[in-house]
Amino acid sequence: MKSRKDAIRLLRRLIPRSVVARTSLSILVLAVVMGLIFSLMASWRVRAAEQERLISRVHELTATVESTVSIATFLNDTTLAKEIVSGLMKNRIVAGVRITSGASVLHADGGPAVSSSIKAGSVSAITKPIHSPFDPAAALGEITIFISHAEIEAQAAEYSRYTIWIMGLQVFIVAGAVAFLVYLLVTRPIKAISDELHHLEIRSGMHLTVPPTRRKDEIGQLVVDVNALITRLSGALSTERDLRKAQEVSERRMRLVFEKADTGMLVIDEQGAVQSCNPAFVRILGPEAAQPNAHLTDLLAPHGPLVASLIADSVASGQARDTDLELDARGRGKIWVELSVNALGTNLVQALVNDITERKRAEAVAQELAAHDAVTGLLNRRGFDGALAKILGTTRHQSRDLAVLQVDLDYFKAVNDTHGHEAGDLVLREVARVLERSVRRADVVGRTGGDEFVVLLPGIEGVEKAHEIAHNIIAGVSRPIALADGKVARIGASVGIAMTRDATESAASLLRRADVAMYAAKQAGRGRVCLSQVVKDDPSETAAA
Repeated sequence: MKSRKDAIRLLRRLIPRSVVARTSLSILVLAVVMGLIFSLMASWRVRAAEQERLISRVHELTATVESTVSIATFLNDTTLAKEIVSGLMKNRIVAGVRITSGASVLHADGGPAVSSSIKAGSVSAITKPIHSPFDPAAALGEITIFISHAEIEAQAAEYSRYTIWIMGLQVFIVAGAVAFLVYLLVTRPIKAISDELHHLEIRSGMHLTVPPTRRKDEIGQLVVDVNALITRLSGALSTERDLRKAQEVSERRMRLVFEKADTGMLVIDEQGAVQSCNPAFVRILGPEAAQPNAHLTDLLAPHGPLVASLIADSVASGQARDTDLELDARGRGKIWVELSVNALGTNLVQALVNDITERKRAEAVAQELAAHDAVTGLLNRRGFDGALAKILGTTRHQSRDLAVLQVDLDYFKAVNDTHGHEAGDLVLREVARVLERSVRRADVVGRTGGDEFVVLLPGIEGVEKAHEIAHNIIAGVSRPIALADGKVARIGASVGIAMTRDATESAASLLRRADVAMYAAKQAGRGRVCLSQVVKDDPSETAAA
């Protein structure tokens, strides 16, 4: 087996790689093989034909000398018989000749060797009867010619070798001519195309040269087809190069966005395990986010169940889901993040985490500003209503007293008319400070109109305590207020009080009762406190000083 493989390997090495050499060698080998086959077949046939021709020639010789032999036998002329035999013996295929006249031999040549050869089968005899030259019916004797089969075989073989040599030479010449024509018309143009292809720069748009004389044949069509293929390939390479450059630019851009973006970007599996993340994600959630076994539900604790539900919902629906979460970040206190998840469809989920703490703070500030008075900083009507609704709910639940103080400034319009609105704003701010100093820490103070203020006293210890706070407010507001121009403003206040522990009373009813009491205080001479009372048998409201 090994020797066979070695022989095959050696044969492969001996076979030339050049298409020209392989083609020429193949034609020559094929010609030699076919020439040998046909030569062997022709040799066998030529040898048989030559043998037949030589034997036929012997018969012709016999016929030629038959008349002369007839005269020799008629005359019993041994000399003439000898000359005839001598002439026949000059032919190499004649091994012997014998001429007889009656029972006697006129002349014979060949002797005992012929007899032994006949016995051996290498010599055969042709005997022809001889008739009288004057009477064809009278037999005078016979002539016997001994033919040498060895000589016939030798001459036939020589003629066959000559024929084979001629045919071999002819085959070689024809094969050489065919190989040359194939080389000239086929292999050389193909090799020229191959050599040109080896030095062709496809990216530069180069094309093969179409041979002038081969434009309409198969070689020319091959070059045209190759050029068309090169054009398409060049276009495809150009497109591929442009796409690759665009992809590289896109990848660099995306990598830059991924690395430099302020948004935390990460890929997680359906269970929330972090597969990859960018630096912003680590900056937002801390070093724990960079751990190999980081889990989003753990990083966003205590909102793990909500995060897991959000991921499952996104995977099930194929839609993006998002939510805002408040976290306790180490070293940063409370922060807000916006989490968005979107299933990628391959057991992976893309997640985005944005730090929205500043936005939430801005929203809180905006909400704070929307609920507070711009001049005094106290709660405005909107903020006060919200605080009252919240306190009413607590009061009803705990069955505690709640007092509402409606405070209206006296003589404030004169300050605006005399000193201007800037002075009026200064007075309002000072009144706000007086109200804040006069109430407890848990109480609520608001400005609900131009010179109207409201105070909520949740959990107040009786009407007396509410009266005490109201008188403190009147006393504080009545003190002179220094203005910017060195002048002094003097105002007062009237206070109406409404108290409740009724779980069914609405905020509007409570405020209305306090407002009625405040107007009663004004009508009583200003600078007074009035308490709103509700008579059980009469739903109408009354006020008492």
